[in-house]
Amino acid sequence: MTDADSPFHGIKSIPVPRLSLDEFLTWGRQAIIRADVPMIIDVLPQVDPGVRRDAVLEKLGDSNVALFTKQRSSGNDQRAVVTKIRLREFFDREIYNAHTDGSYRIVSNIKNQPEVIDHLLGFDTRQMFDYQAPLNSANIWVSYNGLLGRNHFDEFENFNLQLEGRKRFIMLPPGHKDYYIRSVLHGYGHHSKARRVDNLDPRRFPRLVAMLAQRRDIVLEPGQMLYLPLGWWHQVDGLDRVNININFWLRDAKILRRPYVLGDALYKAAFRRLNGFYDYQAEEAPMGGKK
Repeated sequence: MTDADSPFHGIKSIPVPRLSLDEFLTWGRQAIIRADVPMIIDVLPQVDPGVRRDAVLEKLGDSNVALFTKQRSSGNDQRAVVTKIRLREFFDREIYNAHTDGSYRIVSNIKNQPEVIDHLLGFDTRQMFDYQAPLNSANIWVSYNGLLGRNHFDEFENFNLQLEGRKRFIMLPPGHKDYYIRSVLHGYGHHSKARRVDNLDPRRFPRLVAMLAQRRDIVLEPGQMLYLPLGWWHQVDGLDRVNININFWLRDAKILRRPYVLGDALYKAAFRRLNGFYDYQAEEAPMGGKK
């Protein structure tokens, strides 16, 4: 695709506000949530590549994590297969890191290990994000280059802190009818039929093309945290060989003002439970693991 063919051609993205950690702490989490627009917060200092990866392996290497396996071909609409492995296996076994098509990624809800989270980030995170409250979570994500995310929204307020590697986020405001919702009955009500907003067919998705003038397009650097409001559409791409991030998903009453998000969240939870699909359950700390 040439620049002239891109759906973004001639359309500038809206700048994303950037805050220091002191400004974030002065405003407070709830003020950021009420603003309801993506923001970047500078949280951690720059370190050499691999430093935070080594810390993650030291503290969580023996933990069970969910491994998502899925071929990333454009026509593949099958669900990812989820199995459990040790975190360090994802780094040690060549089958996972040799692929460049984004076939593998891992996630683990580590809300039951607050001491580990505080160690990795260097400050007390519980009061700041309240991630141990019911329905809230703290998740660690790891992927290799080649991971291309699909356009979707989440039912939680998302504070996403990049530890290693860079990720590109393309974000679009909340909405329903302009986004061509995928099959709700099959548990895909938070996905768009337009898998990628940077490769849109204007004949199939004219209303979504019209929304591109409202997009936010950023590259999140290591040490930066992105606030992504619930109900905002986004696709996420890993740009470096290794990408590691911790995100905090927090419930908020804002969901009551977005019925399409609330309805999807309730249905999706029931759908996953009924069909036995993985639903980001919290992992227990490994016996004898490092604290």
